[in-house]
Order: sequence, then C-alpha cells, then structure tokens
Amino acid sequence: MEILFLILLGLVFTTSFIFLKKNELSDDKFVIKNKYNIFFSTSSFVSSALGFWIIFSPAAAATWGGMGNVIGYALGAAMPLILFIFIGKYVRKVFPNSSGFHDCIENRFGKSLSHFVIIVSLIYMTVFLVAEITAISKFFNFLNGTPYWISSMIIILIALSYVLIGGLSATIFTDLIQFIFIIGICLFLVFKIPFQEFSDNTSFMIENAHLFDFNNQFLWITGLTFLIAVTFTNLFHHGNWQRIYAAKDDNTLSVSLIISTLIIFIIVYFIGYSGLVSISLYSIDDPDLTFVKLFGLLETSFIKYIFVILAASLVLSSIDTLINAINSQIVSLSKSYAFKSSSNIYFIIVFLAAVFILSSQGYNVLYVFLIADLICCCLVLPFLLGLFGFNISIKQIYIISFLSLLLGVLIFPDPSFSKNIMSGFLNINLTFINNYKLFSSFLVPILFSTILTLLMKKKGV
Repeated sequence: MEILFLILLGLVFTTSFIFLKKNELSDDKFVIKNKYNIFFSTSSFVSSALGFWIIFSPAAAATWGGMGNVIGYALGAAMPLILFIFIGKYVRKVFPNSSGFHDCIENRFGKSLSHFVIIVSLIYMTVFLVAEITAISKFFNFLNGTPYWISSMIIILIALSYVLIGGLSATIFTDLIQFIFIIGICLFLVFKIPFQEFSDNTSFMIENAHLFDFNNQFLWITGLTFLIAVTFTNLFHHGNWQRIYAAKDDNTLSVSLIISTLIIFIIVYFIGYSGLVSISLYSIDDPDLTFVKLFGLLETSFIKYIFVILAASLVLSSIDTLINAINSQIVSLSKSYAFKSSSNIYFIIVFLAAVFILSSQGYNVLYVFLIADLICCCLVLPFLLGLFGFNISIKQIYIISFLSLLLGVLIFPDPSFSKNIMSGFLNINLTFINNYKLFSSFLVPILFSTILTLLMKKKGV
C-alpha cells in the first residue's frame, strides 16, 4: 500500500509542471542563468542537498562517533554552501558564460581537463545516486518487506520522467514542493521523537558517556572526518554549480546560501542527534536504520504515510538534481565528441540501468557515500587552486590527482573499518594512520596534494 502511495506522489510531482517545457532534450533545458529569486534558490539548494541520506547516514554515524559525528556531519553538509558564497561570486564574474565547474575548468585549462572533471563528477554523482536509491529501497524493505529492486525501479522512473520532461526548471520547481514537505515534516517529527525518555535514560548516559565526551580525541577526529569529507565532496556536485548560475544575482545567491546553510545544519544535526536517542531506546541491528527505528513507532498508518511523504520528498529532491546534472554533463561530452543529441537519452537509460542494478543490492549507505567522498577529496584541491589562478599546469594536475587518489585508496578502510590495503596487503603499519584509517584516508591525500602542488609550482615541474 505504501508503494502505491509513493507512485501517487510521483504522479503529482510529474503532472504538476508538465506544462513547463517541450519534450525536446537539449542542453538549454539543463542550463538556466540569472533567473531565480531568494525563495526559489533557497528551496532548491536545501532540497537538492537534503537527500534521503540524511535519514540514514548522520544517525548511523552518531552510533559510533557520538556528538563528534553529529556536529561534524551537520557542519560538513552545511559548509560547502558557505564556500559557494565566495566561489559562486568569483565564477559568476570571471566565467560568466560557464554553466558549471567543468566549464570553468575548460575556460581556464581547455577541453582535456574539463572532460576529466566531468568524468570525476559523473563518478561521484553515480555513487551518490546509488546510495540514495539504496537508502529508499532499504526503507521500504524495512517498512513492509518490499524487495529492493521494486523500490529502486519506481523511484528512478518517477525522477527520470519529470527531469526529461522539464529539465532544470522542473527540478527547481519540484524542489520548492519538496522543500515545503521536508520542512513541515521535520517540524512534525521534532514533537514525535521521545527526547524526554532519552534524557531520562541514565543507564544509557553512563554506559555511553564517551559518545558525549568532547575531551575524547576520537570524537573530534571522527567529526573532522565528516566535515572534511562532505565539504570537499560537494564542490564536485554539478547540481550546486547549476544553481549558482541560476540565481538571479550575486546578492540573491549569497542570501539564499546563508539561509540554506542554517536550515541544512539544523536538520542534519537534529537527525544525527536522533540517532543517539534511537540507540538508547532500541536494539539496532542495521546502523542504516537507526533513525527509522524511532518510528518502529510506525504502528499507525498516519505516521507511516508521513514518513513515506518525507522519504519521497527527500529522495526525489536529490535524485532529480543528480539525474539532471548527470544528463547535463553527458550533453556536454556528447557535443565535444559529435554525438547526436538524440543519443543522449540512450546514454541516460543505460546509465540508470547500471544504477538500478547496483542500488538493488542493499549496500551499506554510509560506506557507499564515503567512497564517493574519497574520490572527490583526493582530487578537488589542484582543480580549485588552478581555477583561482594558481600557477599550475594540466600535466601537474593529472600527476597530483593520480598520486593523491592512489594514496587515499591505500589508506581507505574496508567496510568493517578494521583494515586497509596499506596495513593488510602491503604490511605497512603507521600508528596514527592505522588507528584513524578513515580520517587519514581523507586528510593525508588533501595535505599531500597541497604540498605537492606548492612544490611543483616552485620547481616548475
């Protein structure tokens, strides 16, 4: 029954704006310049940032990283938008004819590096898309036993239908609807979560005091991990760059980003903290379901449907952004390699078929996200420094990117977080890296790429 309700919501989202655009698939459909006011820009930034991952990842991270992860995740989700205030004004002024990060890179370095950025962005957004659809599939499987593949197929078809019909206009339009749902339902959930019962649970507080102890080095390090990972990753999200250029003017962009930052921080913090509430009240087998467990409490039909609306709004708000951004990137590549524009739809279908297969496997959502984060964190700094006029060549960027990514892969932990390639296969044991594998896999490549960039610039390699 809940699946039928999801389909109905999808039909509402699709038919509500069918009048917006033609059925022709073109690049113009996915590029909008200087159009949207503060309200539309804010709702779009928030909705596209707050995917269904917020129901899974922050709460799951809180179960082992405590308040460090709660704050770190919330700051990491919000911080990119603060950076985009400065980055956005700069690129709108210096690269006014661009439509995204790859266009800016093309104007600065040429097509070769631009295509590399597109490929990295596509990889990141693909993993993001897989994680989102996996999350919603897990939710419906928990709710009523629906097989993963059914939920995956329905969500993909709904998002694909209105993105291909309306392009970026449709995405931003539905973002507004989804934004209203998200804010309203989150306010509703504030009054439903048993915070008082949590605060009265003295045995949990005593047993898990380390989760709240900010003198605990582990909390700070895990929090910094998510702050670094999520912040740098979002700089490769083409959907954010589309919205930078879609804002009416620089002032609109700045105000909408500031408001969006506050909203995103509050919501992600709230859900992360709710993870601590959940593990104090319930036995948690799957960390991904930590927040959902609070509504095991899903005993009433009303709560179920409220959650389904939230789930649909969250997942569609990010998936439509991702599909739209992916399509825009594919259009850019097809122009460079003289593909017929009509073939883009086939690329998208094949691409989403692969996403469907991967998202039907029920992978750990947080771990999938961390893989995407790793790729972007290892690569972002040379590109960003180059974009802002740093004296660095295309060859240098390729070398730094490859070496940084290789280093990150060697350190990155396996799904159990107990070992990595460096300590396991290569038998190299460095105390700090071995103790803080996840943190090191993000921090070390970033420091390495920064130092290498400075050295290469100085020596003119």
